[in-house]
Amino acid sequence: MNQTATRPKTVLCIPGNWNDRAEIVTAIAENNMNEYIFAGMILLNLKTNEGFKLEICERDDRMKESYRWAGMVNQISDEFLNEIDKHNYVIYLSAETGNTESAKSIAEAGKSILKSGGLGIKVETTGKAFTKDHWFELLNDFEEANLYQMFVLDSISDGNGKTYSCGMHNLGLRDSIVYNEEFQDSVSLISIFGYYQLIDKPEIKSNQTFSTEIGVPIFVISEEINQPNKGDELFENPYGMWKLERKASR
Repeated sequence: MNQTATRPKTVLCIPGNWNDRAEIVTAIAENNMNEYIFAGMILLNLKTNEGFKLEICERDDRMKESYRWAGMVNQISDEFLNEIDKHNYVIYLSAETGNTESAKSIAEAGKSILKSGGLGIKVETTGKAFTKDHWFELLNDFEEANLYQMFVLDSISDGNGKTYSCGMHNLGLRDSIVYNEEFQDSVSLISIFGYYQLIDKPEIKSNQTFSTEIGVPIFVISEEINQPNKGDELFENPYGMWKLERKASR
């Protein structure tokens, strides 16, 4: 994997019905005794001494619509979106990540805000939204594979034959792109390849091949030079992107 001098930053967006900033500070302290405190602009994990930047913003009228789009994969309900629309404040939680341990840490930090009155979580560096209960479920019954569900969107289409993932940089891994395959087949391939990277931790090199099972098409792995999200501070993957192309049959 290419090394990068700058670790990627993960950003979580958490709206809530707090009445003022003082209520946010108090709620965090009361609902996370001996676990987290908020001081200055830092949410501090008292057990690990890890700090997360915490920014409090006023109500954002665009929040419901942004959650609607980001929540399509998880099929969030209109009822939940209406709750989001009632928010008074928005908390943005951010930290450098780029590996599974730090991704899990910020996921837990996000949970502490949900326990303190947050309504839901949107991973800004992926474009994926979750209800409070769904986020709790993924952490309470945690296994490493859950990080893929939390931080990766693997069904993005440009409408011109390209299907790709976004968010693997949160985990310190490359995203993937597939050209000119059926959409659902592409999503399945990207998903299986993504879990393969996360769980098996293989050393992947250009010109290696990959297939999801015996008897199905084989794909050649190469580096994608033109990332679809190139130049986007939140979505561009600094580790790079793998391109999976169907191997020509003899």
